[in-house]
Amino acid sequence: MANDKYSKINLNTEKILYYIFVSGGLIAASIIAPKLPYNLMMAYLKNKKFQGNRFRRDLGRLNARGDVWISQNSIKITRQGKSRILKYQLGDMKIKKPFRWDKKWRLVIFDIPDHQRKKSDSFRWKLYELGFLQYQKSIFIYPYPCQDEIDFIKEIYEITPYVKMILAEKIDDEKHYQRKFHLTK
Repeated sequence: MANDKYSKINLNTEKILYYIFVSGGLIAASIIAPKLPYNLMMAYLKNKKFQGNRFRRDLGRLNARGDVWISQNSIKITRQGKSRILKYQLGDMKIKKPFRWDKKWRLVIFDIPDHQRKKSDSFRWKLYELGFLQYQKSIFIYPYPCQDEIDFIKEIYEITPYVKMILAEKIDDEKHYQRKFHLTK
């Protein structure tokens, strides 16, 4: 239960960081749409009652962690904070499945050096999370277009030189994977 409480606190902090980032990019638009800051705050709160103490505590946590820099007149997101925002977006990533399968396979092949084992494991688990299946130890397969998502993940984990993607029209055990991905009728 304590672990669950920690993850909720962490999630709130990440949301604040994300909304600060979004609102910072939209401040110019708030001149045209004066209710924009209010709408952003409501998106953060999801129609919950605003708790100023909680918000200040979470903002203080972001400052202490080095994700934001707070001055008297502004809040700025640091490079570390921007990196954390991208990882937050990574957690929400989903691959859109087209209406019809194009009968092509996407093979993601990677050979990440041993001294970057954590990155390799994180990348592997993200592929599982997105619905990829393991074809061989460092080869994963997926039937739908996903190049943009894989490129984004490679950038986040800083593993671009070690990851390649192949588009294949036929694989040896195609029927097996068609069943696994529910592509057969």
